[in-house]
Amino acid sequence: MKYLKHKRNYSDLTVQSYESDLLQFENFLVKDDNDFSVLQDDNLISVNAVRSWIMTLSEQGISARSINRKISSLKSYFKWCEMFDTEFKNPMLKIIPPKTKKRKLASLSNDDISSLLSLQPNANNFDDFRNFLIIEILYATGIRQAELLNIEEKDISFTNKQLRVLGKGNKERIIPIEEKLIDSITQFIDLKRRYNIKESRLIVSSTGKPISKYQLYSIVHRLLENYNVSERSAHIFRHTCATHLVGEGADIVNVKNLLGHSSLKATEVYTHTTIEQLKSEYKKKYKQ
Repeated sequence: MKYLKHKRNYSDLTVQSYESDLLQFENFLVKDDNDFSVLQDDNLISVNAVRSWIMTLSEQGISARSINRKISSLKSYFKWCEMFDTEFKNPMLKIIPPKTKKRKLASLSNDDISSLLSLQPNANNFDDFRNFLIIEILYATGIRQAELLNIEEKDISFTNKQLRVLGKGNKERIIPIEEKLIDSITQFIDLKRRYNIKESRLIVSSTGKPISKYQLYSIVHRLLENYNVSERSAHIFRHTCATHLVGEGADIVNVKNLLGHSSLKATEVYTHTTIEQLKSEYKKKYKQ
């Protein structure tokens, strides 16, 4: 866990997920025969033991996507073992992950976004203005919820119209922002000062405390309750931003850099989403 956090720069949440998966596998190994020797020597963990665990998870109704995440945790652990033992026999080399269905990413339509952004908030109502700003930033930048919550006022360059974001693995990226968003951020910072809030984080409550991811979820969920979407979390604005950019002809590499993806493969899903939407629109038009 120390290696993942300090050497690989994984987030606390990711490290917790890996730890949970490994402890679950550890419990599985000793559940039936209480033979703890397998926990003292990783070479005693067989391919069949891993396969048996995967089969058990599947029988418990765990989704293929969740199982693949657990397999990824094991792969990471055993690769770490190989770093200290060149003779180590990695049991994951013969493990084939279960196939997963292509996930359909939820996104808002252009009309939905126009509707949301047309609801101009009361400039003197702290919560209303902050909530509107949250939607503006998420859609305009495509940043993750954790990135949004960690933005500090110093990360915004009003002169260069840029936002500095610290993403996964502490990777920094610079995102261009438009004048309209600059104006909204400026107004909100002025509002913070009127409330005598000195907190450096941009997104805060009216009492001056940074809001939590659970509070953010509640805010976004409430704002989207009248919209016909399958997902009502902050992440839907990331999908929407990317889908709209690709649909309007943005270069896929530029979209990748904007989102902070480590590989182009992660971004290409938005190309597929856009193609499917085009097909759907074509079918509707053809039927008419």
